[in-house]
Amino acid sequence: MWTFLSINSKPLLQITLIPGLAFILVFAIFAVWFERKFLARAMLRVGPYYCGKRSGLLQVFADFLKLFLKEIIIPDDVNKWFFSAMPVLASTIPALALILIPCDKNWVLWDIGSLSLPMFFAIAGLAPLIPIFAGWASNNKYSFIGAWRVAYMYISAEIPLVLCGAAIAIMAGSFDLVKIVEMQKNMWFALPQFIGFIIFFIGVIIEAERTPFDIPVAEVELVFGWRTEFSGIFFGFTMMAEYVMFQAWTLLFITLYLGGYNGPVLFGNVIASHIFWLIAKMLAVVVFIILLRCVFPRLKMNQMLNLGWKYLTPLALLNLVFVLAMKVMGVA
Repeated sequence: MWTFLSINSKPLLQITLIPGLAFILVFAIFAVWFERKFLARAMLRVGPYYCGKRSGLLQVFADFLKLFLKEIIIPDDVNKWFFSAMPVLASTIPALALILIPCDKNWVLWDIGSLSLPMFFAIAGLAPLIPIFAGWASNNKYSFIGAWRVAYMYISAEIPLVLCGAAIAIMAGSFDLVKIVEMQKNMWFALPQFIGFIIFFIGVIIEAERTPFDIPVAEVELVFGWRTEFSGIFFGFTMMAEYVMFQAWTLLFITLYLGGYNGPVLFGNVIASHIFWLIAKMLAVVVFIILLRCVFPRLKMNQMLNLGWKYLTPLALLNLVFVLAMKVMGVA
């Protein structure tokens, strides 16, 4: 299936298909549909039913068309350009991190070598600024409170994530995501770094604002948090941002701990096999995280901060010391 690729067509396919625009959009559409159907089954409800016959698959497209055609309402006393730019940036900035994820050692859209892991954290670190600015620009108390919840939550989560990323780089001997994946051909890093594996998994849920860490958009308390004042297609962009963050952090988690694209060769082609295994691992993690929404209630803000500062950060430091000790002893 990849024999038709040439030097000129390969970058175009990476941009348009994987890990580019089509991959992001297809994931968002599939994730929204699957989450609705999956949660409906888990809660003994029907879920989307009429659009697309029994599967309800066309409901996602119907919702997008509805949001696209709805009026965009901009509140009074706001900077209209700033307010309008935030929902677009909320989904595009985390999408930039996706182009760093290797689908194969020869299939990386933005291959910057040893800067790839630090660059991912740098781009992902910019993403929380957009909800903060959006909440401020909305000139709404619920949006502003939700924005500051984003700030508190992300600060307490990103420090453990960076410490876990540093431990992975030390064990692999490189910050290059391709080299990190190649070092896991014989054993996934989730085994020797099980503590970091658990910490990073929790961090992925926090960064994606998934249950039980969907605190910034708690509808019972804050209407819809920092997204409250956005309507029409702007609201659609803010929802898209959640799934782009979800996708980006899940792929990084797989790359660092679950061997990335490594897997048995299928289809008689190495690149196609690697893309298949990367997507298969991603879907398995996504389904498990969605399942948690059926099990755990939303945490309170103080509970989340206690988790981040009292448990995740010290454990991440412990994991880092453990990896350094293994490196000194020549085990890793």
